[in-house]
Amino acid sequence: MTGSDLLPDELELLATLLRERGRDPGGFRIALQHDGLVRLSGPHGTAFYPREAWPARFARHLDKSFFDLAVPPPYGLRRAHDKDAATAARG
Repeated sequence: MTGSDLLPDELELLATLLRERGRDPGGFRIALQHDGLVRLSGPHGTAFYPREAWPARFARHLDKSFFDLAVPPPYGLRRAHDKDAATAARG
């Protein structure tokens, strides 16, 4: 976890948000860009936030699994979904 030009409190807040949600802070990078946006990169994605709102928005995205690896549904559900999609495509 790095963060040039970010306050120590912001870096600690990021680590706390990640730990509270069972994530490894070492797997995320944070940086303040020249345009004033905060760039947060995780193992499976990157997002950009206005500096004044990044903690709440990032927490919401973590809770919605935006930074988690996408997992396909189990085989039986996947087959049913594919069949439904094929039926809908035929109209």
